[in-house]
Amino acid sequence: MTKFLTLWEMDMTRIPEDPKERTRRDTLLLHMIQEDIKKGIILEWGLFASGDELAGYAICEGTEQDVTRENLKYSPFIKFRTHPVLSINQVEEIVTK
Repeated sequence: MTKFLTLWEMDMTRIPEDPKERTRRDTLLLHMIQEDIKKGIILEWGLFASGDELAGYAICEGTEQDVTRENLKYSPFIKFRTHPVLSINQVEEIVTK
């Protein structure tokens, strides 16, 4: 299976002004992420600690369709850039052939 690195960023135009609504929405999104981690859909997830934006990364494994389907669950609140990645073993195999 292919591994994918997804760089995500919160769409700041979709953040509710009401703090209670923002907390409710963020809690819902975090619970969705935790469920995807439990199911093995997301292998690793993190928030960048820079503090200047709400952005981070996720590592997933599957097909292009699998990853796209999962990313769409978080739409329209999150924007994504997803890249397939090669392991060191895959790169070594390419280099040595």
